[in-house]
Amino acid sequence: MKLIDLLKNSEERFRSAGFDSPEIEAAYMLEEVTGIRHNLLWTESERGLSPEEQTRAEDYMMRRLAHEPFQYICGWEDFRELKLNVAPGCLIPRPETELLVDFVLKALPRNGHACELGTGSGAIALSIAKERPDSRITASEISPDALAIAESNRKKYGLNNVSIVRGDLFASFDPDVKFDLLVANLPYIPEAVRDTLPRNVRDYEPSLALFADHEGMALIERALLEAPRYLKPGAPLFFEMGEEQGAALAGFARTQNCYTGIKILQDQYGVDRFLACIFAPDTCKKHCGTV
Repeated sequence: MKLIDLLKNSEERFRSAGFDSPEIEAAYMLEEVTGIRHNLLWTESERGLSPEEQTRAEDYMMRRLAHEPFQYICGWEDFRELKLNVAPGCLIPRPETELLVDFVLKALPRNGHACELGTGSGAIALSIAKERPDSRITASEISPDALAIAESNRKKYGLNNVSIVRGDLFASFDPDVKFDLLVANLPYIPEAVRDTLPRNVRDYEPSLALFADHEGMALIERALLEAPRYLKPGAPLFFEMGEEQGAALAGFARTQNCYTGIKILQDQYGVDRFLACIFAPDTCKKHCGTV
């Protein structure tokens, strides 16, 4: 079989299955199979395919037609300056989260020590570590599968200024350490909308990384409650959130009397996507007496 034949056949199968961009799906799949850049496939259109390539292409095709995410099929996803290992045990990093890293890089002081809650593949922590080698990052992850993936990514890039520990939010952090900054992309999807999600998300990405109680806000609220004892005065906090959760989460942060500068930040698509605030220990101590 020639490459052109497989390309046309793949496009038609994706088209018949109702995929939105059959040409793109086919091109990226065959780039992964053949090693030829997707935009150069036509220049190699008469090239014959080996039996191994044909077998791999059919395997990829069947998995993708079942709506398995391309990232799980191929085992990687680009995120900022990194090519991350990903697998069904971790959430697939999204473009919106790349902007969250920008906010962190601007706010983290020189030689600062940041913490991340729920690191997943390690995308946020490892990006900070790579782009700010002066910094240190301690990241937690409750899922052993995701933690193993994050650790594989850390070793892949030799980022020794990152420590990844298994634990539920702050549970495994040294209680005597105070961080300069907190960042988190915790699960924030309400369970009630599970059935409305695209199949590639609902059926393949881990529920532990997607859903949270209290209309999706339970873990973010818990993090806001527990954070003060782990932060230095004036430490900024950044949380990714659902686009309709901003008012409720900002209101919750205000009721704690531990945070100032509370605001909602938009992602690159103009959507409310991040909660930002600053730890204010004086008012927090008066309010809850735990700092």
